[in-house]
Amino acid sequence: MVTYYSDKELEVAAFERAKPGKSCSGDAHKVIQTEGYTICAIVDGLGSGESAFQSSKAAIDVIEAYQELSLNQIVEACNEALVNKRGAVLTVIKIDYHNRKISYCNHGNIGFVLYLSDGTTVQPVPARGYLSGRKQPIKTSSFPYLSDSAFVLYSDGLKKRPDKNLFLQMKSPKNEIKSLFSEEHYAIDDVTILVGKLF
Repeated sequence: MVTYYSDKELEVAAFERAKPGKSCSGDAHKVIQTEGYTICAIVDGLGSGESAFQSSKAAIDVIEAYQELSLNQIVEACNEALVNKRGAVLTVIKIDYHNRKISYCNHGNIGFVLYLSDGTTVQPVPARGYLSGRKQPIKTSSFPYLSDSAFVLYSDGLKKRPDKNLFLQMKSPKNEIKSLFSEEHYAIDDVTILVGKLF
């Protein structure tokens, strides 16, 4: 299933698919658009099926409720919400339109790549481990962005990323997300991908 989000600063297309044979995905995503910023997040509950979904949904609910806080505070609140649940990995980015920067916070193997229009690629190294309510350090970083840049967030169901030039040449994620990815890109797992184009 593909969902599309758009405002005057950004277009995002989200693709979600459950692991073959499962009735629901353990992955979840959230895109929150406001006048000054957009938040994009992918959460992957550990394992698959209903228990994994309950973990990812708990974190997504927190992201929506605490969206105005810093990314550190949002992810710390997600961690607290996962007490007595299976646990989850996540990446959350906050795109600040006024300051033209992307803030990034991650815990676990949810990938993020920013393809700047000058040809530079920004790919932070994900933090090890997962969130489960146990106290642990939460780190954030930020990167400036340029007009006509693109980005992708993806869960570990994506085993192969397309070439960066395809992202840089992309005009609209809505029209091109299906052509960017094919069956050869996916593992036998839940998969969630967010593709964004910045104006």
